Amino acid sequence: MAAVPPQIDPAAVRSLLSGCTGVVDVHDLHIWPMSTTENALTCHLVMPEGHPGDAFLNEPCSDLAERFKINHTTVQIEVDPHIACTFAPDEVV
Repeated sequence: MAAVPPQIDPAAVRSLLSGCTGVVDVHDLHIWPMSTTENALTCHLVMPEGHPGDAFLNEPCSDLAERFKINHTTVQIEVDPHIACTFAPDEVV
């Protein structure tokens, strides 16, 4: 199994994502190496105010690339925090 690359702090990545405007929860966070030079990330962001549009995704994706060298990012936006995602909490996966 691929693990989080040792140079990436998952707690710092979670903090960056949690700090994005409108995000109230981050779960199903996965970070893994795609090769010796490329890293990938997938996660779910809970945003009760609704999806802010594709332009919103540019900022966290750019920050992840700059700060953590994560260049392949897939983010799923969840709007209703009352509908339980089968992948929350993180211990489920």
